[in-house]
Amino acid sequence: MVGAPQTQTISAPTFELLKCISVNNFDYQISQLLPGDYFIVDVDDTLIATQAMMFRPHSPFYEFIDKLKKQSPKNVADIISTWRLNRKSILVEPEWPEILNKLKNKGITVLALTQVNTGSFGKIASVEKWRASELNQMQLNFSPYAVHEIETIIEHNEPATLFQGILFTGTHSKAAVLEAFISKYQRPTKVMFFDDRLHQVENIFEFCKTANIPYNGYHYLGAAQLPYKPEMDLGAIQTQMILNQEWAEDDQIQKN
Repeated sequence: MVGAPQTQTISAPTFELLKCISVNNFDYQISQLLPGDYFIVDVDDTLIATQAMMFRPHSPFYEFIDKLKKQSPKNVADIISTWRLNRKSILVEPEWPEILNKLKNKGITVLALTQVNTGSFGKIASVEKWRASELNQMQLNFSPYAVHEIETIIEHNEPATLFQGILFTGTHSKAAVLEAFISKYQRPTKVMFFDDRLHQVENIFEFCKTANIPYNGYHYLGAAQLPYKPEMDLGAIQTQMILNQEWAEDDQIQKN
């Protein structure tokens, strides 16, 4: 007797978007990633945060830099670059370096994807090299793409670039940059993405859905869990310092 023909069930891609208070809450999902998958993470307020209390999400001064960019005074590049070169950063969660390293060792493609200018910006000769150095100093390392030279991923307008496993958007959307990276390198079997800005998580969600790539997106709120002490918030002083192209950390101001 000839058996009935076997039918093969093909699972449809899954698309998931969740809120994340701590990356540790998703240890299991991260542990299920396999070679061929992409693990992508935002930088500011996801991997790292500015040390000063005024840049905690609960501070009334938290959005000062974003508002300054929108106002775009004539010397905005010098103002922001001076602050970037002098301010100190901390890890949002101490586990991040170990998580990235474990994933890389497992054969997962690990990338940072940051919405930032490219090339020279004010007093920063190369945003790519400055950012890579900042992250390397905090033991945050990514898959070895463009290890020695900066690669252009999207050429028009302010280019999107790649350096040491970090994708820089320039004037382009994160989804467009990820799409360009995939076109240049390889299509992932799955994308897992963490970002503190919901619209960015949704942006990548829409791309993955259109491209039929399984997706786990996490609106990451780890920075909001960092301690905030209003009495130690020196934003009233530090905002003026930023505008004057000066900077001092909280403890430096308190000593004077």
